[in-house]
Amino acid sequence: MINFDQIPYDWQVPGTYVETRPIYQDMGLVPFPAAALLIVQMLPTGTAVPGRVYEITRPDDAAALFGRGSVGQQMVRAFKRTNRTNRLFVIALADLGAGVKATKALTFTGAGAGTIPLYIQGRRVRYKATSAMTPTQHATAAVAAVNSDADMPVVATSAAGVMTLTAKHAGEVGNHIDVRLRKTAEDVLPGTLAIAIATGTAGSGNPTVQTALDAVVNAWHTDIAMPWDDAANMEAMAAWLVERYQAMGKKDGHVYVGHQGTYGQLGTKGALTNCPHITSIGFKAGYQSPWQWAASLCGLATFHLTNDPARQLRSLALVDIDAPDDVDCFTETERDLLLRQGISTWTRLVDGSVVLERVITAYKVSNLGVSDPAWLDIMVPKTLTRIRYDWASYATLMYPRHKLAPDDSVAANNNDVVVTPKRMLGSWSARCKLYERQAWIIDVARTIEQSRFEIDASNKNRLNGQQRINIIGNLMVLAAALEFEA
Repeated sequence: MINFDQIPYDWQVPGTYVETRPIYQDMGLVPFPAAALLIVQMLPTGTAVPGRVYEITRPDDAAALFGRGSVGQQMVRAFKRTNRTNRLFVIALADLGAGVKATKALTFTGAGAGTIPLYIQGRRVRYKATSAMTPTQHATAAVAAVNSDADMPVVATSAAGVMTLTAKHAGEVGNHIDVRLRKTAEDVLPGTLAIAIATGTAGSGNPTVQTALDAVVNAWHTDIAMPWDDAANMEAMAAWLVERYQAMGKKDGHVYVGHQGTYGQLGTKGALTNCPHITSIGFKAGYQSPWQWAASLCGLATFHLTNDPARQLRSLALVDIDAPDDVDCFTETERDLLLRQGISTWTRLVDGSVVLERVITAYKVSNLGVSDPAWLDIMVPKTLTRIRYDWASYATLMYPRHKLAPDDSVAANNNDVVVTPKRMLGSWSARCKLYERQAWIIDVARTIEQSRFEIDASNKNRLNGQQRINIIGNLMVLAAALEFEA
């Protein structure tokens, strides 16, 4: 029996009536709507409304929305430098009212003539010095140079030969503002001039990320970056992601977070969560901030894992992220140990680029505390998300208003709007062959053999399915024995 959606079954007026409808049986992949979200911190000078989502198409818009020198401006710039094509949304939170701003003190001594360089979060400023200048005059000139750059994350003041840098933001983010005198071999202080850098007040008090999460609870965001890595915010983010990833959530998302610290401190950060939907990347002493690393990785992963969710990110470089100096890079053994603790790793090229080595999730052990590699690499949840989204969309398009009947029933054999377990298995089989051609899964014959569909014994309107897949691997380790004849 042929069924029509628009033509009445008992129409009497003569004529030819043709309704049009698409056939989805042999359609390709359903377009995947990748959408990135940056959760940022904004300054009072920004025009954005805290807790409101903004779509950003031009990086320069971030300066007005979130304030010049803000975490928000820096994260948008880092994302957009890496990814110019995927949709980007940003939600900002203001500084915590009880937050404390971090400070650093630069003490000037001696004298020297020349151009004096300073690097703050990788941004260079310079001032002209003469041999007659006193330490107090040096500090005053340095303050003018720093404050002349409105995109600096700090405000400078001076007194008696000491320049104080105060973070524009209150909170822990101020503790990760890198300040140094040298970046290249040409950066040297002339004469007897010396500048001692010391940490002053520690920043404290982060915004509560749950405020932002509550504002986007119904929105679809596939890749998210946030600037805070304290235990409370990491725990809240992990719980939110797990709930969204569940079958009834249907809003898969993956979060990227940056950490700064020693090997031991990064291990402590890696232990904060066991979530397969969080990716952490860490470094010891970098020029850029952890949130810039996170935003850059988010932009890169959004682009490449949307193109191919099953392909590793190894060898890709983080744009505009300067690698720490050689002495501050982790050894191969340390990187191996960090991977076991939930921290993604990278390597440094001779030109100072940061190249991804292995991007993993924070998942390390099962609920019983047993070491479990099932969700180790980021490609696993990303591939599952892509297949689940495609299959759900395809099944909805194929069987939007179909009836459900047993296999080989009279209804199924005589009506084109009836679906059966066998027909659904056939659709799943065809889809799996498409996924195999995309090189997302392997061993499809076994997948089809082990997958099954059946009408629920207690509900004739429900079709239950068990669908097993084998996600493709990636060449990460090549081990060989090079043998020779003695």
